[in-house]
Amino acid sequence: GAFYDTTDQVAGSTTTAYAITLNSTSSDNGVTIENSSEVTFAHQGIYNIQFSIQLSNDTNATQDIDIWFRKNGADIANSNSRFGLAPRKSAGDPYHVIASLNFVELFNAGDYAQLYWRTSDVGAYIEYYAAPSSPTRPAIPSVILTATFVSSVPE
Repeated sequence: GAFYDTTDQVAGSTTTAYAITLNSTSSDNGVTIENSSEVTFAHQGIYNIQFSIQLSNDTNATQDIDIWFRKNGADIANSNSRFGLAPRKSAGDPYHVIASLNFVELFNAGDYAQLYWRTSDVGAYIEYYAAPSSPTRPAIPSVILTATFVSSVPE
């Protein structure tokens, strides 16, 4: 499955964990999105989940964003990553960087994975960029996620 999101995702609080949402599907072959954030598997197997997320910081200070995996609603131990964001370049021009990782996990049919995030300041967020011009080029999704079947479970 290949999925992406075309919205900004902002936090209302620095002490709350938020599900990362996906609102568009490029392809789905046994992997679908349910409830806007649950990557749901139709077939048992080992899957490689990869993401790239456009992070932005609109504050005048360094900020951190943590991103981690959940399986069936529970945090996956040792799956968190912290991304440090430099201060904004200037008013109206945030610092931006791509967070990218992959994670390999066994899923049974009907299981689901989610990405969660938290920020050290609500001025650091996940950002979507509309298609720019001069020259014309594609939009920048706020999130791109793929889930690739790697292997069946050995018997």
